[in-house]
This record gives sequence, structure tokens and C-alpha cells, in this order.
Amino acid sequence: MKLGLIPLDERPACARYPQMIGDIAGVKLLLPPATALSRIREPGDCSAIAGWLRENASELDALVVSIEMLVYGGLTASRITDDATVALLNRLEILRELKRGHPHLRIYGFNLITRISGNPDSVAEPDYWSESGPQIYRYSQAYDARRWGGGPTPRQERLNERHLLDVLRRRLRNHIVNLAVLDLLAEDVFDLLVISSDDTSEYGFGTRERVWIQEWADRRGGDESLLVYPGADEVASALLGRAFVDFLDEAPRFFTHYAIEADKERTAPFEDGPVCLTLERQIRAVGGTQVDDIDAANMIVAVNPPAPSAGSFFQPDRAECDRNYRQGALVDFAEQIDCWINDGRRVIVCDLAYPNGSDPVLIAALQQKIRLRDLAAYGGWNTAGNTIGVALAQGIAQLREFNEEAALRFLTHRFAEDFCFMHQVRPTMNADMPRYDDKTEAAMIELVSRGLNDQIRHLSGLGAWQVSNVRLPMKRRFEVDFDLERL
Repeated sequence: MKLGLIPLDERPACARYPQMIGDIAGVKLLLPPATALSRIREPGDCSAIAGWLRENASELDALVVSIEMLVYGGLTASRITDDATVALLNRLEILRELKRGHPHLRIYGFNLITRISGNPDSVAEPDYWSESGPQIYRYSQAYDARRWGGGPTPRQERLNERHLLDVLRRRLRNHIVNLAVLDLLAEDVFDLLVISSDDTSEYGFGTRERVWIQEWADRRGGDESLLVYPGADEVASALLGRAFVDFLDEAPRFFTHYAIEADKERTAPFEDGPVCLTLERQIRAVGGTQVDDIDAANMIVAVNPPAPSAGSFFQPDRAECDRNYRQGALVDFAEQIDCWINDGRRVIVCDLAYPNGSDPVLIAALQQKIRLRDLAAYGGWNTAGNTIGVALAQGIAQLREFNEEAALRFLTHRFAEDFCFMHQVRPTMNADMPRYDDKTEAAMIELVSRGLNDQIRHLSGLGAWQVSNVRLPMKRRFEVDFDLERL
């Protein structure tokens, strides 16, 4: 099986995770050359990507394609560039061309409803975001809540009107592209289309645009080939899993279990509904079904649901308040996972207690009760949807004969990044090197390398590994990439 991927951007979560999951399944995954893809704030070469598609389409069994990369040149480019709407729409024509020339090529498309970030960070946003971003975020939330939810009148803040109008102009342009992609679905260009909301919430401009998209789809009679739900960085991996499923004789059947049953109704940060709905949406995206009978399942999804104090990042002082409430339940949870593993079942652990990193209490319980290597998959990174989508794809890659070494490597990578980096190494880096620039980058990478190699030794049951070739690909402290070598 040979698949093509046009990733959302060049970040490891979007480009490297799918490759590592493909390695598990023994699938050859082709990507355009790195020179054609985006590079932080520099857009990818849309013409080169279209040319790559023309050259390689005849070799592919399926194609997973990000509309952001295809028409804007990547995720950040979709937020900051000024390309005219008509130019963007013209770049979609390559997909019609591919489907006409290769009617049996399965095309799985995905594009985003643009986020409005509340973080005053301009790395992946317009330059003015550090000045106006949080105010625009609050205005978006309050305006939508007032208009549609009966909330109070938005609090008057000093908004830079020029910046707000620029945001609205870009959102209108991107919404038109989303509507045009619905036309491609109506023309049967896509076998499956995902329109996902990037960092969403109950109210906001993006939430309203999602409703409009869904209404247009419903007016056309609905379509099972369209999925609309929160997500972004995990979608390529999830659709890779969907491609695996579509080539198998039998879809995955998931039995789901929550460490604390009542907490499945909590809404995780950056989502717009309870975590049980987030899981249901992601299972549907990968082509699976949920079953109530564990004996009918071929995989178990064990979920550590959002903690009461979950915020944008793990905060030790707030998490300590959760400990008495959750610790006993998580020990029982780990014991149940051990029983399932001993029964020969494949277990996927989705650690959703806190965004942007693992739950230390769960990690301690797992290390006490099981060999980590016996898990089929683990995830505890970024949003709940990000975690679930990648972990499900990781598990699906093992449904048939698979590469055990590749599976263990990716599993180790997840623990090393989601736990060791996010909870041990990153806080030290932030404290010791509060400033990131070209002068501090080498020292920061050395600190991360030493820290990861020190912490990975304490992960029991994964074997002996060494971290090498550490990268900070977005030139900031949030994403890390590295290689793993057996000792």
C-alpha cells in the first residue's frame, strides 16, 4: 500500500507522526520534498506541491491532503498571507484534475475553520497578535455569546479597529475556501472530507462559522462523507488510519472505558463539547465503531478524562488539588489495564487530564502496574482531539501484521515527548533560559538533549533508548523533535 500526504505544515505532529504510524503498518508514505513545504512563517510552494501531485498520483492508492498546505502554503500561511481569494480557489483545481485522471484514487481531504488564539504570541499569527490578539479573542467570544447565547453585552475594550478588520477579512476569505471545498465533495472529488475547528470553544467567530458550514451541508441533504468537528494537528494521522481501515476487510471496533465515568461529561480545553463526544467524533473519523460488549471489540480505548482543574497547561499547584480526587481511581484504572493486557487485548491509553502534556499521577500508576511497552498506543499531548486522533491511528496501524520495532519506537517517542519533555524538561528550560533567540538556541537544544536522556531512563518497561538529534523546529519551546536510538 502506497499513500501520499500533503501535510498541514512541517511540524512533527503534522508531518512526522503520520510517517512513524505508516512505518508501524508497513505502509509507504510519500510526502513532497521539504523544500516545497512551509518553513515556520514562510509559506510552502503551492505550485511545486501541485506539480508533485501530478508526478506521483499514478503510484498512489490513496491521498491525504491538507487544503491549507495546498492553497495557502500551510497552516500559518492561512492566517498571515494576503493571497487573493480567486488565486486560492484556482489552486483547488488540481484536485479535480487528479480525480479525473485517476478516478480510482481515494482522496481524503481536510481543512480548518481558522482559530482565534487567546495567546499573545505572534510566531504563528499576524505580527500584530502580541498587541491585539487577546483582545480580539475576548471580543470574538463575547460577541458570539451575546448574539447567539444571550450573554451580556461585550465589555468595552480598546480594540485596534484596523487589526480587527484584518482578522475579519481573512476569516471571510478562508470561509469562502471552506465553502468551495464543499463543492468538491458534492462533485465526488473527495472520498472523505473533514472540516475541523482549530482550538475551538462554545462561543466565538470560529464556532459560528462551523454552524454555517454544517447548515450548508445539511441543506444539501447531508453527507456521510463529511465530518465537521474540533481538531487540527491530528487529522492527517486520523485520516491515515481511515485509509488503513478502508483497505481492511473489517473496521476497528472500540470498547471505551473511562478512569472516572462521571468525568466523561467534562469538556476539555479547546473543545466545544464533552470529552465522550470528542472521542465519538474521532472514532468516526478513523472509520471505527464503538461497541458496548468488550468481547466484540478488537481494541480498548482507556481514557483518563479531563481533570477538574485542567487549564491550557499543566500547573503543578492546581494539579495537586486534583490528586486526592483522582489518585485512587487512576490506580484502579491502571490495574484494569493490566488485566486487559494479561487477557491479550490491545489497549490504547488516551491521557486527557491536562492539555499539552501527560498526567504525572497516571504515569506513576501505569509504571507501577504494567510494562509500558505492552500498550498498543499512548497519547497525552496538546488538545484532547489531538491526543485521541493520533492514538487511535497508532492502534489501527497494529490491527494486522505490523512492524513491532516501529510500534515500540513511536510508543517510546510519545512517552518521551508528552511526559518527559512537557513535565520535566520544558519547565527547566523555561526557568533557566527564559529568552529564546539565535544565541541561546544551541544551549537550549543541549539542555533538552541532556534532560530527555536523563528522564527517559526512568521510563520503565520500554527498553533502553537514547535521544539524539534534538530539534526545536518552530524556534520556540513548545514543539520538540528528536530521534531515538536503541542502546
